[in-house]
Amino acid sequence: MNKAQKKWLYISVGISVIALVAMLLLTFDANTIVALEKCNPWYILLGFLLHILSIVFWALRIKLMCWSLGYHVPFFHSVNLICANMLIAAVTPAQVGGEAVRVYELYKSDVPTADATAVVLMERVFDGIVLGIGTIIGVYLLGKMFSHLDFPAVYMGVAYFATFFFIGALLLFAVLVKRPQWTKIIVAKASGLFTRRWDSQRIERLLGMLDENIDRFYVTIGHFGGRSKVGMALGLLMTVAFWVSEFVIASVLMVGLGLEPMFLISFIFQLLIAMIMMIPLTPGGVGVAEVSIAAFYSIIIPLPLVGVFVLLWRLILYYFNVVVGLIASLRIVRREARVSLTKTQE
Repeated sequence: MNKAQKKWLYISVGISVIALVAMLLLTFDANTIVALEKCNPWYILLGFLLHILSIVFWALRIKLMCWSLGYHVPFFHSVNLICANMLIAAVTPAQVGGEAVRVYELYKSDVPTADATAVVLMERVFDGIVLGIGTIIGVYLLGKMFSHLDFPAVYMGVAYFATFFFIGALLLFAVLVKRPQWTKIIVAKASGLFTRRWDSQRIERLLGMLDENIDRFYVTIGHFGGRSKVGMALGLLMTVAFWVSEFVIASVLMVGLGLEPMFLISFIFQLLIAMIMMIPLTPGGVGVAEVSIAAFYSIIIPLPLVGVFVLLWRLILYYFNVVVGLIASLRIVRREARVSLTKTQE
């Protein structure tokens, strides 16, 4: 990690710690201690195992999508790039920083940059399809089955906005897939913002390289819709498995705290929270995640346990990511150092 990334890591962890401490102070009382005495730690462990399982599904998604395009990405390399991705995602708004890590690591596994970019972008599309459809169904069920519950209006409004924004982004992607020339114009305009002081020959070389990669990118996208339909199917299947594994963790934690799992309403809450965290408000969604999950789950969880529940949820889905991400990133740094040393010796 460079200095800027380290700075944002410290900031994001600091914001998260402050939010968690505040929630524990606001919700912890004598009833919390009584409830914790009945806590079953095996369910907490199960929560961690489910998160590890979701990482496996994510790694398989990348491996299988690359396989459908004719590339062999080792499974453990895929797992390592996912873990390194999670660290960068934890310090960037809307968790978008991880995409660059995945593209780079796929390139290091002999997947051309354009194809790697197409795979990573299709991952986002699959996530959007699953989360978008799930949220629409979830919001409908909220009105039909859970209208008696008192939902926080502000967070529902933000969730609706995020859902429509995400669906709009998917529609824009669908349009651009059919209009590669539009994509080239947008990329050329965007690159112009960073190349104003370049000489004409350097700019021309950059635009030529970008055009070539965009053309290859569209060929790869075409493969996903053509001969690589199996990659599309497997990618979508792994996406569903990934999100189900992630979303069931909250219900498992509730059981561990001696509460009813309430799977359906918990799944809907997780969908809404996932959509809210897509809005680039803070690095890694810190602060926003803690407040959002507390706001929604306080409707179905006794107040003395809300702070503890949020703490456990973030330990599994945020702090665990930071730790394994640091380990994975260290492995990448060591690999790059070995390669650099080998080149120097040659």
